[in-house]
Amino acid sequence: MERRGFLLFAPAAVSAAKGWQERPLPPALRAEQERLETLRPTPQPAIAMNHLGFLPEGRKTVIYRLTGGAAPAECTVRDIGGPREPFQLRLPLKKVTSDLGDCLVGDFSRLKREAMYQVTVAGERSVPFFIRPDVWRRTLPKAVSYFRAQRCGVAVPNYHPACHLDDARRRDNGKYVETTGGWHDAGDLRKWLHNTLYGGFGLMYLARNLGETWDLAGSGLAPLLEEMRWGNRYFLKMQDTDGLVWSDVGGGVNDDNSDNHWTDNRIGNDDDRYLNPYKIGNNQAMFTGLQAVVAQIFRPSDPVYAQSCLEAGIRCWVAAGGKDRCWPVSTLCESTRELSWWIIAAVELHRAAGKDIYRATAEYLGDQLLSRQVTGFVGAQKQIRGFWRASGGASVPYLNGLTPFALLELAAAFPDSPRAGRWRDAVLRHLDECVLPMCTHSVYRIMPFGLYFGSPTPELYRPLAGELTYRYFKPAGDRLWASGTTSNLEAYAVFLARAGKVFGNREYTDLAYSQLEWVMGANPFAACLMTAEGMRNPYPHSRYVGLIPGGLPNGIAGDRSDEPVLDTQLGFDWRTVEYCTPHNAHYIWALSELCG
Repeated sequence: MERRGFLLFAPAAVSAAKGWQERPLPPALRAEQERLETLRPTPQPAIAMNHLGFLPEGRKTVIYRLTGGAAPAECTVRDIGGPREPFQLRLPLKKVTSDLGDCLVGDFSRLKREAMYQVTVAGERSVPFFIRPDVWRRTLPKAVSYFRAQRCGVAVPNYHPACHLDDARRRDNGKYVETTGGWHDAGDLRKWLHNTLYGGFGLMYLARNLGETWDLAGSGLAPLLEEMRWGNRYFLKMQDTDGLVWSDVGGGVNDDNSDNHWTDNRIGNDDDRYLNPYKIGNNQAMFTGLQAVVAQIFRPSDPVYAQSCLEAGIRCWVAAGGKDRCWPVSTLCESTRELSWWIIAAVELHRAAGKDIYRATAEYLGDQLLSRQVTGFVGAQKQIRGFWRASGGASVPYLNGLTPFALLELAAAFPDSPRAGRWRDAVLRHLDECVLPMCTHSVYRIMPFGLYFGSPTPELYRPLAGELTYRYFKPAGDRLWASGTTSNLEAYAVFLARAGKVFGNREYTDLAYSQLEWVMGANPFAACLMTAEGMRNPYPHSRYVGLIPGGLPNGIAGDRSDEPVLDTQLGFDWRTVEYCTPHNAHYIWALSELCG
């Protein structure tokens, strides 16, 4: 079946096979569809694989998408680096029936010889790729440099002059609050706290896990610490006198796009941007945890700064309700996502300050998280369990790598706790009875975006077990598609990388790499999403500074039939190609776990 526009890969009749019928599009969406139909896709390569390459000891596969015609029986892996004696390896191709299209797979994991290679299948050549030990680590400096390019409140050579020195006026009373600094969040100029806080975690976990060796060029920790100071300059200014932190600067008057502009840098005129004084529960947890991590990383080099950051985190903790007792699970912890972040915050405060109250709170919150895990098998034919409920009072399933990662952090911080075995058992249940089975449905071995009961919205939900369904991509609802899932996959890469080390299981580690390989080219578009790495990079939605080497976009999304969508036709589709801070943050965080 041919689809024009961005839908460059869609197996035939998938909606009919699943019993879901396409509804007529509303007029506004029909007009958008007609616009997209004017874009003509270029022919897509059939070969899909990680454009960076592979570790000598790692799993190595090439995927060949079946698009009709005779299926080739083998492929060739050839050294193209100019060896004195030509080297090549012939591999059989195995057909794999899977979601997102049937494919052929060649496994050359036994090849450990370091060189630059190229795969050929049926006359088509893959991108050149390496087998070498530093194939992933060499991307870290580029991914980290993304944050410098996104600095706000200062001139960034080759990107933009000094900007937004007049941030910001409060939405509620118009009073000026000095909130310069930080990072532009995405392909725009706004500073959403909930997104940019991820950047701090990525930088600090990179510093913790790899230390001075994070940059193979030998730059040491200085670049990471300098960048963290710049980001934290903004975070600390966003803390109100009551200890809690505000939501954003530049988000507009009513979360609209009105603040998404350059200003004249002069305080008190009409182009000044707004500060949103609303206080989101999840932001309090992330801010508290981040300040505790910053305190630990900076303590050897700048104990005064480290202590000031720790005190800011503790003020936020106390304001949120955790003064002198085990923290009550209140509305701030209603969602499982927020509960997971509060566990991480409690663990990091204990590491930074050593007080028993933080340990007691972390263990208490860990019990709350355990109570939300689905431990009974769901469905008689395919047994799936070990996922979490989205909140304390809801039965809606929730998939995110952060939640099991929080339990691993608990077990690592308090291995002598009588609860530690239960935390690890819950993680193993999630891994072996949810993650591993779910990743077998696709030849790309990626985690689906979500589990559901039935069809919450009028679009395709793939049947799983009993009433359980799943989607690889975010539900689109009445839209054509939602935003991409780069961070969701990378968050699972973080968790799987940690799990691989904790449990000594190479299968978990290989799955961590699979999530990253999708981002770096092993996907239906054979497109490397990182700017200035690999080939067929989509042009990013970066309206104010253009290309940022090392930047990662929202990534591949799905339409209402849960088929992959990516703007490869210069359509400036923000949902798939806009830069966003969490993607780079999770990328460097995942590599810090895998390479540490």
